[in-house]
Amino acid sequence: MVRPVSSPPHDPREATSAAVPAGDRSAADLDGTLRAALIESRQRMKELLELSCDFGWETDANGLFSFVTAGGALGHETLDLLGSDPVDLVLSPEDARHFQADSPPEGLLVWASTKAGAPCCLHLRARAIFDEQGEFHCVRGACRDVTAEQDRDVALAESRHRERSLIQLFRALRQAGDPKAAMEMGVATAAQATGAAGAMLCPVTDGEAGEAIAQFGSPIAAPGLAHQAIEIRQPFRSQSAGRRLLALPGELGGRVAGVLMLWRPEDQPDWPDDDLFLLREVADQLAVAIAQAEEQAALSRLSQTDALTGLLNRRGFEARLKDVVAHAKLTRTGGALVYVDFDNFKQINDRYGHAQGDAALRAGAELLRRAFRTGDLVARMGGDEFAAWMDTNDSAEVLRRGQELATAAAALQRFAPESDKKVGFSVGIALLRPGREMSDADLIALADRAMYQVKHGAKGGVAVLED
Repeated sequence: MVRPVSSPPHDPREATSAAVPAGDRSAADLDGTLRAALIESRQRMKELLELSCDFGWETDANGLFSFVTAGGALGHETLDLLGSDPVDLVLSPEDARHFQADSPPEGLLVWASTKAGAPCCLHLRARAIFDEQGEFHCVRGACRDVTAEQDRDVALAESRHRERSLIQLFRALRQAGDPKAAMEMGVATAAQATGAAGAMLCPVTDGEAGEAIAQFGSPIAAPGLAHQAIEIRQPFRSQSAGRRLLALPGELGGRVAGVLMLWRPEDQPDWPDDDLFLLREVADQLAVAIAQAEEQAALSRLSQTDALTGLLNRRGFEARLKDVVAHAKLTRTGGALVYVDFDNFKQINDRYGHAQGDAALRAGAELLRRAFRTGDLVARMGGDEFAAWMDTNDSAEVLRRGQELATAAAALQRFAPESDKKVGFSVGIALLRPGREMSDADLIALADRAMYQVKHGAKGGVAVLED
């Protein structure tokens, strides 16, 4: 029995191959290979394009999108963009030309808008395509979303700017000779470096914040804000009247010496942690400036105050006299300069000792305080001489008050009870009439003349002169 020989399964390609002459088969194989390579190359280029940018595009000779990569762009679907004008994507209409020009730039930043309306920064690279005749055909390009990078760069630049500003502030605060100027500069720099709309600095005494001693921008009223920061000794945030509020305690020597308060509109973001860190450093530096200002004020008071009586001394009186006389001239209100001499004071020291003399001077100072209003200047000029300024040019009133003072001074006789010399006050007064152009020196000389007139007449009297 003869078994038939089975044939292998029929392969159509072999049949075709057998039917095609050998030379033609080589051309077909080459064509297939080229086609496969082209498809693979196009797929590779497509993947590389998608990896290198967020979307690729092409605009035609009319400037409209004729191609957008499959993923679309900025939240828009590819089909929605085809045939549309790039001007609908960008924030500035002028930037649309970068998608359409026959000589686009090599690379630039363009701000566009996503479908949701959010701003987006695109790094755009494009190239114009021309046909064989040199006619403009289209523009092809690629865009990469660099918004996050731009935000980081801006944030970094702002942070560096703040740090530089605050470093300069710290140096200036250390070098500033005038604490008041240092505080004004510190508050302004703190506000500007952190984007605050305003700021102010309040000193703290016995745990309570006082009136602002330095401010930037329009002031606000927020007493509870400062109190909370003092209580917790930490930054305290609050919101009120459409503002974001921030209070930071400034500490020195274990106590809160001041509170730095800042504010910005409620629609702006809250202060970030790096701002809080830097602002706390500023608040502590400003606490040092507050302490320096308090020390200077105390030294100034001491330098202008008579230690025995607590009245102004000559230096303090003459310094303030310039201001009150200038104001009296400017407002045309006039005034009166009063000189007071303690009659027969020397005998108290000689017979009863300097302790008794000091007691008599303190008693005389108290009489002067009572005789003049709170706003009037009163001073011990030295030894047994006193002076005062009255904000009135009514000669009758001035004379009356001078006589009342002289009468009240009769009580000083108790410091020399066994003396036959009368102890009391002689009063000489110089009037400054409204509109009179008298210098400070002329006014003082006139008061001296009035005093001389009394001392060389009957002591214990009053004389009023006007030039």
